[in-house]
Amino acid sequence: MRYTYRYRSFFWPALIILVGILALLVNTGQISVDRLGELVNLWPLILVVIGLELIVRRMVHGVAGDAAAALIIVLAVVGAAVYVTAAPNPSQTHSMDSSADLGSIDQGSLEIDVGAATVSITADPSVASDLYRAHIDYSGRQPAIELDRSRGTLRISQSNSNGFIFGNRRFALRLVLNPSIPWTIREDSGAATDTIDVPRARSIAINTGASRDDITLGPPSADVPVTINGGALTVNVHRPEGVAMSVEVSGGSVTLTVDGQVQHAVGHLTFTSSNVGGGPSYNIRVDGGACTVNVDSSGPAPASPS
Repeated sequence: MRYTYRYRSFFWPALIILVGILALLVNTGQISVDRLGELVNLWPLILVVIGLELIVRRMVHGVAGDAAAALIIVLAVVGAAVYVTAAPNPSQTHSMDSSADLGSIDQGSLEIDVGAATVSITADPSVASDLYRAHIDYSGRQPAIELDRSRGTLRISQSNSNGFIFGNRRFALRLVLNPSIPWTIREDSGAATDTIDVPRARSIAINTGASRDDITLGPPSADVPVTINGGALTVNVHRPEGVAMSVEVSGGSVTLTVDGQVQHAVGHLTFTSSNVGGGPSYNIRVDGGACTVNVDSSGPAPASPS
């Protein structure tokens, strides 16, 4: 009788064993469930192990080939378990602070690119001669803060490419800007809660998955666009009394309240104040799935002449 050797891979049984071991460690409290996200970082190891196993099977046959392939898989499983257990906890919260002097910058541009976030942006004389002061509480990868002085551009970002899918990532930014210069603000984020109080804003643009936005505007010196795009949006805008504005809200189910006057619709709502065209105005555009927009006149009044 002729014996025919049949190849059977140990990889998938070993993977099931690895997952079972890690689940057992989580259930017994030996490791945090947040660490399981580190398994995603190891996906290239799957290709390496399968490739090595195929090479060994072609070069060494029979029991010796089985033993060599099994050894490769055992080492990979042990290494993966050690990595997940010993790697830094991705859910641990860290803090960082950053600032830079104003120098000769006469107008600023702020760019924020993050995932889920809580963002607070204010302009306050307390920064003195600094362009900005930032404090960030975060988990996952360390955020990057970059300043391009030639353009006056401040960029704050956090990479989302570390495979962090278990648990909740934290990103909370408290940013104080110098109020002596005008600012252009752009934010790209996932689910976000935003508080923006920058009286000398030249423009505000928010692109988000879902957000709650509270925006306080000062007296404009030129027409100022405020645009918010996303999914489920709740937007509160506070402007100075008497400032001209136009508001356009588009989406599935939309609600627009202007100085206490409420409108409901499916698809589209607009409002234009009677004094548009008579001076600087705010042009507010909100586009999302379900949008609730409230605009009132509780913003800061123009400074009295001395």
